[in-house]
Order: sequence, then structure tokens, then C-alpha cells
Amino acid sequence: MNVVVQKFGGSSVADAEKFRLCAERVAEAISAGERVCVVVSAMGDATDDLISLAESVIDSPDKRELDQLLATGEQVSIAMMALTLKGMGINATSLTGAQAAIVTDGVFGRAGIVSIDTRRVNQILEAGGVAVIAGFQGVTETGDITTLGRGGSDTTAVALAAKLGGRCEIFKDVDGVYTADPRVEPTAQRLNTVSYDEMLEAAAMGSQVVHPRAVEMAKRFSVPVRVLHSHRPRGGRAQRDQSDSTGTWVGPESGMEMRAVSSVVLKKNVGRVSLRGVVNRTGVQSEVFGPLAAAHLPVDDIIQEDDGPNTINVTFTMDRKDLKEATPIIHRIAHDIGAAAVRIDNGLSTVSAVGAGMRTQAGVASRLFEALAGAGVKVENITTSEIRISCVVVDADGQRAVQAIHRAFNLHEPTAGTVADAAAAAGGLLESKPGVAAAR
Repeated sequence: MNVVVQKFGGSSVADAEKFRLCAERVAEAISAGERVCVVVSAMGDATDDLISLAESVIDSPDKRELDQLLATGEQVSIAMMALTLKGMGINATSLTGAQAAIVTDGVFGRAGIVSIDTRRVNQILEAGGVAVIAGFQGVTETGDITTLGRGGSDTTAVALAAKLGGRCEIFKDVDGVYTADPRVEPTAQRLNTVSYDEMLEAAAMGSQVVHPRAVEMAKRFSVPVRVLHSHRPRGGRAQRDQSDSTGTWVGPESGMEMRAVSSVVLKKNVGRVSLRGVVNRTGVQSEVFGPLAAAHLPVDDIIQEDDGPNTINVTFTMDRKDLKEATPIIHRIAHDIGAAAVRIDNGLSTVSAVGAGMRTQAGVASRLFEALAGAGVKVENITTSEIRISCVVVDADGQRAVQAIHRAFNLHEPTAGTVADAAAAAGGLLESKPGVAAAR
């Protein structure tokens, strides 16, 4: 029997009716002969509500105690999911991160998974039951509860799939990965397939479909990932029928769509930090980013430019939510390195064009900048990777920039590749994974 880890996010389990709809997806998998492990997030806005509760008694909650509090959100969800499944006649057992033996490091609020002992989960599956596991959390070797940070439930699900030798299904309130957020660009099209690298770049630049840590882990361990709608059945098709046209497969690049640009991503609430007039001596970059790394504050794009003889400006972007914690550290860094000035800007967005085809197709940058110029969008900063071009713009121009790029690369047209192509890619991915076989 194959193993599938099904992950349901907070919006998918916001109330009792949504729990029931998600439980139906579990029942579909069981009917298709799958062993099912379920990972759930906290219900709806429960995590935000718990953060607000903590901040009602102290401005800067202790990170250890905050993790103790936040972990309770997923504990409610696993019990609710198990109860819902039991009400449908399905044997289910709920497990916290600690009970599922998910061991993490001791970085409260942003913990990393060190190991998972799957013996108890396997016992449940081998007995014909469903293991319902709390996402987003784990336990240190000394017994402290930790949380994995934003998107942690995705990471939990992919890590379990890797350990169990199965595939992972990420259930959302959308039916797959789109060429753009349909709320921003109404003509966006669902992609049948997307490569690990494209998904990783899109996720890192603000796409909220799958968290980048989860995509990175899926690529490292060759975990087949599929993004599906949590509340829609598959039209009666068997769960393991790879010709099913719903959802998006995330996997290796081979055999997948190779548009120059496959998606356009808008990331709002971006902060930009500029350290100006920095003497360019050996190791100064480490002095800038070392303290931020020590505080576990993630940085997005980095730009270094000359500012005169032996002087540079260092500019980087980060999530505006992290700027509050980062600001005193940034000013301390500026003082220590002797920066002439510090500038911190808010009210920005990052618009990113992502596509594996950029590696081989010329003229992509020219086409993109012509589209932005035609839409009257001023570009503040530009960064690139092998398969990505990102532009920092003011928030007010973000949606217009996405729509201009989307039109310029004809992403409003049906995506390249057929359902059969997607099936072939998915089948190859499943066959290459030990212990997982594609149904014929």
C-alpha cells in the first residue's frame, strides 16, 4: 500500500463544516487503497489570535513561552480532525509534534527539524488507522515545545512524506499553482506541473501556495508534491489515477512546461534597508549579515554597489514583519561598521517573474522592462537569479506590474503541456521514489 501525507491549512479547517469536507478528501484516499497520514494547521486565524493574546499581557513575549502557547492551536485541530474522521467511521489517532517524535533544534519560533522517529505513526498506519499529526511544531531533545515558523505545517508534511517513503498532498483553498494570484490577475491560469526550482523561487519571493522550506526539502528528498483544493472532490476519479486533471504536480524539471516565464509573484509588505557609505574592507559583508543570521532574521535580496573610492552601499530587503525586531540590530550594525547613513523604507512590494525557460531563452529581461515601462511602473531595485527577475516597486504599483508582466508573456493563455504530459511527469516522479508506484 502507498503512503500519502495530506496537509490541510488553517483556512481549510476554519470550522466544523470545513473539517468535514477535508475529511472527505481523506476518505477518498482510503477508498483508493492508500495509507493516510494527515497534517493540520491551527483553525482559521487561531495562531494570530494567540499571538494577540500574548501581546495583550507583554509587548515582546518570551519566545519559549510563546511557542508553548502557539502549539495549542494545532492541538485543537488534530483533535477536531480525528473526531470528524471517527464520526465518519474512520479509525483515527491524533498526535502532537512531540507524540509523533518530531525532534527539532532549540530555535524557538523558527525551529528546524532534526529527526523524526516514525515508529508510532507506522504502527497506526499498519493497523489500518489514520495518523493525524500537528503541523508547525516539534520538541527539542530536552523536552521543550518548539514551533517551526511561518509555513511550518508544509515543512512538517513534506518531512513526514520523506521519512515514510510516500508522497505529499498540500490541500489549499485554491485548486493548484497559478501563473499569478487570481485575486491580483483574474486571467491567471492553473499550471498542470511546475518544477521544484520554479516553485522554490516563487515561494521565496512571496507565493503563499507552498512554503519554501517545504519545497527545498521536497527537492532534496525527491518527495512528489501535489497541490489540490481541500473542499473539492476529484470528479469521481480514483485517488491514484494520474490522468486526473485537477491540481498541480511539483517535481523535477524534466518533461515539464518550459515557458520563459511560468508565473508572476507579488510580495507585499516588503521592507528595504540601505547601509550607505560603508568602507569596503575584507569581511564587512559578514559583519552586516552575521548579526541578522544570529537573530534568525531572514533576508531576501541583497544588492551591493560602489559609492566612491573604496566605499559601497549595501541594500537588502526583508519581510516588513521582521523589521521591528531587526531595526535595533541594523542600527547597531551600522554603528559597528561605520556606515555613513542608514535608510529603512516601507510601503514596498516585490514583483518577480519566474521561469525555468529563462536559462535558454534570450530577451526575457528586455520584454519584462518594456512591459513595466508601458504600464508606467517605476522600478526601485532589480535582482536576478538564473530563473528569476525581481523588481522592487511601491505598493501602489504592485498589482499593475503583475498584470503587465502577465500579459507580456501571454500567461493568460492556457498553459503549455497537456494533462497527459502532467500525468507522464507525475508517473515518472512516483516511479523514481522508492516504495511509491504510479498506478497504470
